[in-house]
Amino acid sequence: MDWPKKYIPILTLPFWDKIIEILSISALVTLWIMVYHFQHLGADLMPEGYDFFQNPSEYWASKMTYTIPIIATILYVGITAYNTKKNYDNFLIQNDEEKKEKLKEINQKLWRWMKFMLIIIFLSIEFFSFHSGSGFGTGIPKWYIVVFPLLLFVPVIYFFIEFSQNQLD
Repeated sequence: MDWPKKYIPILTLPFWDKIIEILSISALVTLWIMVYHFQHLGADLMPEGYDFFQNPSEYWASKMTYTIPIIATILYVGITAYNTKKNYDNFLIQNDEEKKEKLKEINQKLWRWMKFMLIIIFLSIEFFSFHSGSGFGTGIPKWYIVVFPLLLFVPVIYFFIEFSQNQLD
Protein backbone atom coordinates (compact mmCIF):
# COMPACT_ATOMS: atom_id res chain seq x y z
CA MET A 1 0.00 0.00 0.00
CA ASP A 2 1.36 3.37 -1.05
CA TRP A 3 -1.25 5.56 0.64
CA PRO A 4 0.95 6.60 3.62
CA LYS A 5 3.55 8.13 1.30
CA LYS A 6 0.83 9.91 -0.63
CA TYR A 7 -0.79 11.53 2.41
CA ILE A 8 2.25 11.89 4.69
CA PRO A 9 4.90 13.72 2.59
CA ILE A 10 7.65 13.38 5.23
CA LEU A 11 7.81 9.64 4.47
CA THR A 12 9.11 10.31 0.96
CA LEU A 13 12.01 12.51 2.10
CA PRO A 14 15.65 11.41 2.31
CA PHE A 15 16.93 10.49 5.78
CA TRP A 16 18.56 13.84 6.74
CA ASP A 17 15.60 15.81 5.44
CA LYS A 18 13.33 13.72 7.67
CA ILE A 19 15.62 14.50 10.61
CA ILE A 20 15.45 18.27 9.92
CA GLU A 21 11.65 18.11 9.57
CA ILE A 22 11.29 16.16 12.81
CA LEU A 23 13.60 18.63 14.58
CA SER A 24 11.57 21.54 13.20
CA ILE A 25 8.27 20.10 14.38
CA SER A 26 9.83 19.25 17.76
CA ALA A 27 11.21 22.77 18.12
CA LEU A 28 7.81 24.26 17.29
CA VAL A 29 6.06 22.06 19.86
CA THR A 30 8.78 22.91 22.39
CA LEU A 31 8.23 26.61 21.71
CA TRP A 32 4.50 26.32 22.43
CA ILE A 33 5.12 24.29 25.61
CA MET A 34 7.82 26.69 26.78
CA VAL A 35 5.64 29.77 26.22
CA TYR A 36 2.73 28.13 28.02
CA HIS A 37 4.99 27.15 30.93
CA PHE A 38 6.66 30.57 31.15
CA GLN A 39 3.33 32.38 30.94
CA HIS A 40 1.90 30.40 33.85
CA LEU A 41 5.12 30.51 35.83
CA GLY A 42 5.19 34.29 35.37
CA ALA A 43 1.57 34.60 36.41
CA ASP A 44 2.30 32.68 39.61
CA LEU A 45 5.23 34.95 40.43
CA MET A 46 3.27 38.16 39.96
CA PRO A 47 1.72 39.91 42.97
CA GLU A 48 -2.03 40.36 43.09
CA GLY A 49 -3.19 43.38 41.10
CA TYR A 50 0.07 43.73 39.12
CA ASP A 51 -0.26 45.83 35.98
CA PHE A 52 2.17 44.99 33.19
CA PHE A 53 2.16 48.56 31.91
CA GLN A 54 3.63 49.79 35.21
CA ASN A 55 6.83 47.85 34.54
CA PRO A 56 7.20 46.98 30.85
CA SER A 57 10.68 45.51 31.29
CA GLU A 58 8.96 42.44 32.72
CA TYR A 59 8.52 41.01 29.22
CA TRP A 60 7.34 37.58 30.25
CA ALA A 61 4.41 38.99 32.20
CA SER A 62 2.87 40.22 28.97
CA LYS A 63 0.05 38.32 27.36
CA MET A 64 1.73 39.11 24.05
CA THR A 65 4.21 36.28 24.55
CA TYR A 66 1.80 33.99 22.71
CA THR A 67 2.41 36.02 19.55
CA ILE A 68 5.87 34.48 19.19
CA PRO A 69 4.67 30.88 18.77
CA ILE A 70 1.75 32.06 16.61
CA ILE A 71 4.14 33.84 14.23
CA ALA A 72 6.50 30.83 14.28
CA THR A 73 3.61 28.49 13.45
CA ILE A 74 2.42 30.70 10.59
CA LEU A 75 5.97 30.84 9.18
CA TYR A 76 6.36 27.07 9.59
CA VAL A 77 3.12 26.33 7.75
CA GLY A 78 3.81 28.96 5.08
CA ILE A 79 7.34 27.81 4.34
CA THR A 80 6.19 24.17 4.32
CA ALA A 81 3.43 25.01 1.83
CA TYR A 82 5.86 27.00 -0.32
CA ASN A 83 8.45 24.24 -0.19
CA THR A 84 5.98 21.57 -1.33
CA LYS A 85 4.95 23.62 -4.35
CA LYS A 86 5.98 21.77 -7.49
CA ASN A 87 6.57 24.85 -9.66
CA TYR A 88 10.33 25.06 -10.08
CA ASP A 89 10.34 26.00 -13.76
CA ASN A 90 11.95 29.35 -13.06
CA PHE A 91 15.44 27.82 -13.01
CA LEU A 92 17.47 28.84 -16.03
CA ILE A 93 17.96 25.23 -17.08
CA GLN A 94 16.44 24.06 -20.31
CA ASN A 95 16.06 20.48 -21.52
CA ASP A 96 17.88 18.96 -18.56
CA GLU A 97 15.43 17.30 -16.20
CA GLU A 98 18.17 15.74 -14.05
CA LYS A 99 19.70 19.13 -13.33
CA LYS A 100 16.29 20.66 -12.59
CA GLU A 101 15.58 17.85 -10.12
CA LYS A 102 18.94 18.34 -8.37
CA LEU A 103 18.40 22.12 -8.08
CA LYS A 104 14.89 21.54 -6.75
CA GLU A 105 16.30 19.19 -4.09
CA ILE A 106 18.96 21.72 -3.03
CA ASN A 107 16.35 24.50 -2.87
CA GLN A 108 14.03 22.39 -0.71
CA LYS A 109 16.87 21.51 1.67
CA LEU A 110 17.72 25.20 2.02
CA TRP A 111 14.11 26.09 2.86
CA ARG A 112 13.89 23.21 5.34
CA TRP A 113 17.01 24.44 7.10
CA MET A 114 15.76 28.04 7.15
CA LYS A 115 12.43 26.92 8.60
CA PHE A 116 14.22 25.04 11.38
CA MET A 117 16.51 27.97 12.16
CA LEU A 118 13.62 30.47 12.26
CA ILE A 119 11.90 28.36 14.89
CA ILE A 120 15.18 28.13 16.84
CA ILE A 121 15.43 31.94 16.67
CA PHE A 122 11.93 32.29 18.14
CA LEU A 123 12.70 29.68 20.79
CA SER A 124 15.84 31.61 21.78
CA ILE A 125 13.97 34.92 21.88
CA GLU A 126 11.37 33.45 24.21
CA PHE A 127 13.90 31.69 26.44
CA PHE A 128 16.24 34.66 26.88
CA SER A 129 13.35 37.14 27.19
CA PHE A 130 11.79 35.20 30.04
CA HIS A 131 15.04 34.72 31.91
CA SER A 132 16.15 38.32 31.45
CA GLY A 133 12.73 39.78 32.23
CA SER A 134 12.24 37.69 35.35
CA GLY A 135 15.69 38.43 36.71
CA PHE A 136 16.89 34.82 36.41
CA GLY A 137 19.35 35.54 33.61
CA THR A 138 21.73 38.14 32.29
CA GLY A 139 20.56 38.22 28.68
CA ILE A 140 22.09 36.59 25.66
CA PRO A 141 25.36 34.80 26.47
CA LYS A 142 28.49 35.72 24.53
CA TRP A 143 28.91 32.22 23.05
CA TYR A 144 25.44 32.49 21.52
CA ILE A 145 26.36 35.65 19.65
CA VAL A 146 29.14 33.70 17.89
CA VAL A 147 27.54 30.27 17.48
CA PHE A 148 24.09 31.23 16.27
CA PRO A 149 25.11 33.20 13.13
CA LEU A 150 27.38 30.27 12.23
CA LEU A 151 24.50 27.81 12.57
CA LEU A 152 22.33 30.03 10.43
CA PHE A 153 24.65 31.24 7.70
CA VAL A 154 27.18 28.43 7.13
CA PRO A 155 24.50 26.04 5.78
CA VAL A 156 22.92 28.86 3.75
CA ILE A 157 26.27 29.66 2.15
CA TYR A 158 26.86 25.94 1.57
CA PHE A 159 23.48 25.50 -0.16
CA PHE A 160 24.03 28.61 -2.31
CA ILE A 161 27.44 27.32 -3.40
CA GLU A 162 26.04 23.86 -4.11
CA PHE A 163 23.13 25.39 -6.03
CA SER A 164 25.48 27.57 -8.10
CA GLN A 165 27.83 24.70 -8.90
CA ASN A 166 24.95 22.50 -10.05
CA GLN A 167 23.44 25.30 -12.09
CA LEU A 168 26.71 25.91 -13.92
CA ASP A 169 27.52 22.24 -14.66
